[in-house]
Amino acid sequence: VFIGSTGMTRINEFQKYIPIDNAIAQAYEDCTGPGPEGPTKNQFFFGQGWHNSRWNRHVLENLIVEVVNQQAVFRIPGECIPSEVIRICLQDHLKQAHASWQLDKPRICASGDRFESAAEAQSRARAQERNRSVKLKVHQRKFKKYNERLETLDALLSSPHLSITDRAKWKLAKQVLLMLRTEGQSSEHTESDENESLVTYVPFYRRRIVGQILCEVDQETAALKLRTTQSKGKQ
Repeated sequence: VFIGSTGMTRINEFQKYIPIDNAIAQAYEDCTGPGPEGPTKNQFFFGQGWHNSRWNRHVLENLIVEVVNQQAVFRIPGECIPSEVIRICLQDHLKQAHASWQLDKPRICASGDRFESAAEAQSRARAQERNRSVKLKVHQRKFKKYNERLETLDALLSSPHLSITDRAKWKLAKQVLLMLRTEGQSSEHTESDENESLVTYVPFYRRRIVGQILCEVDQETAALKLRTTQSKGKQ
């Protein structure tokens, strides 16, 4: 509903979004002009004070009604999500949309004595987008590694032929893995960058053994992949 009402395609691509004119929103704030209705009923205000503006609060209420109505239109069974929960979700979407919209807009320079030029603003926006892309790629790699390690450990622990010693070792490895979670995994980026050390939630003196046991898990993962590939090749 949120994306559809704005005419945009993605929540993080709002640079071309056209918000309501500042004067119109201010007039509504001062009770001297109409509120969001007709063609502007879902059009957000992104000027100063946008976060808690009367205009945006009204737009959010309009969208809440649309979300509730969607349940009846698509005949979704059960009670609708409470309006307060819907409002919180929409407010979060609005915050992300505004952050994306202002990404390439000139801001006050760090010196505080002037605004950025259009070229400076665009350069900053490109740099931020590159950083966001890198962070996303790192997270995806970590997420993939976490799942692969977890699947490997589950496969190892499900074997009835596992020795008592190996079972204890892999149980410990799984406990460590669950403690580290996704963000605690290293990725191809962090493994080769000394400035991006492996995030762990265990005392420093135990990090060496953590790395060693996870290395063994990775070796088992590679072996499992090889066996799976060979098995498929024989079919």
